[in-house]
Amino acid sequence: MSLSKGLDFPVVRIENKGSVTHVYIDGEDLKGVRSIQFVHDKSKSSRPVLRGDLFAERIILDTALVPELPEIYHPYYVSTTKLEEAGILTIDQLNDLLKKGLL
Repeated sequence: MSLSKGLDFPVVRIENKGSVTHVYIDGEDLKGVRSIQFVHDKSKSSRPVLRGDLFAERIILDTALVPELPEIYHPYYVSTTKLEEAGILTIDQLNDLLKKGLL
């Protein structure tokens, strides 16, 4: 089965001038690039893969599923379910904070 079936893959261009590297995706300069890794393992796929790390001020996950955080972050996060069960916040209050971008 082809990976490209029904998918529109972006065009990625990596431009390096000395110590400065820019990554362009469909002609747009990707901001905040910390590192990149180019992988082309033809035994798995004929398509090359670009992996990268990005600096970000905030990361917003707009999803119904939240991935499990690494253990190092556990002291900094509280389950909204636990806040609701403890009577600290209601679901409506939590949703209001989310809409305002405060959570």
